[in-house]
Amino acid sequence: MSKRDIKVVVSGEYSRYGYDIWVDHRIVYTALNHRYDSQQSARCEQDRLSLRELRRYCHQTACEISGECGGIYAGVERVAENT
Repeated sequence: MSKRDIKVVVSGEYSRYGYDIWVDHRIVYTALNHRYDSQQSARCEQDRLSLRELRRYCHQTACEISGECGGIYAGVERVAENT
């Protein structure tokens, strides 16, 4: 089996705080929950993405990264939130 035959696994995890995209057990992309700036955490409700939107973005980003690297999309899941 050559190195070209081995495909990476791409998955995502999301919570109300944002989401992470994993490629073979390492985080390659992180976005937070702010509606207008994914690198910031929203401080007020009107700027905060809903959990449904975060899941959609997590799924979309994982699929895009999977396609770019020729990997296998393994899905996304909601993770427990530490409050």
